[in-house]
Amino acid sequence: MLNAFAPPQGVEPGRQRIYTHAGYVLLQLVLERRYRTQIRELITSRILKPLGMSSTFVPERAPDHRAMLSDAQMARAVQGYSDEGTPIGPPGNQQSYFDFRGTGQMFSSARDLSIFVAACADGRSIEPELREAIRMTQHESFRVDEKFGQAMAWETVHLDGVTVLDKPGGLNNASGYIGLVPARRLGIVLLANRGEYPHEIARYRILPALARLVAQR
Repeated sequence: MLNAFAPPQGVEPGRQRIYTHAGYVLLQLVLERRYRTQIRELITSRILKPLGMSSTFVPERAPDHRAMLSDAQMARAVQGYSDEGTPIGPPGNQQSYFDFRGTGQMFSSARDLSIFVAACADGRSIEPELREAIRMTQHESFRVDEKFGQAMAWETVHLDGVTVLDKPGGLNNASGYIGLVPARRLGIVLLANRGEYPHEIARYRILPALARLVAQR
């Protein structure tokens, strides 16, 4: 699929933003070939363990495409639903767009994601090398328009007096959102076992309001 990709007519590298999930798969392949290690092991050793995120993992996929979870992990996996409230797949089912080895749903917890958000919004308590790597992912490398920009791992949203870094994501039975205002050391996580959960309330209302409150102190 990646070898057969060709840009549409008139599209030039570095001139426009085209979002694709395949970009993350390409990054995975590059990292795996560079370090000769599967992506789940790279994520675990370089991010999850240093931050103490013990409930976050990329599980191996069983032949039936369900995640290979222990009984204890399966007990914590939630049922996913569509945006209309219809159950989709059993807990642990892999709802994925790409069947590459090592890809699929990541499992995490509210506690672990709060640790990750704190590292992204502040980072003073983590190792300098990892802190600088996290900051590098937040640097805007491409400006889409007056309001939106694109960093390595985040979208930058330039609002009135506040710049929000965030990333919504999800599948048809789950949604996640992480939003940051690094200038004010603020962050927020939204988790929902439902597809298409509206994250805009955090981007446009909650984070700007919190940033203004902190600025007034």
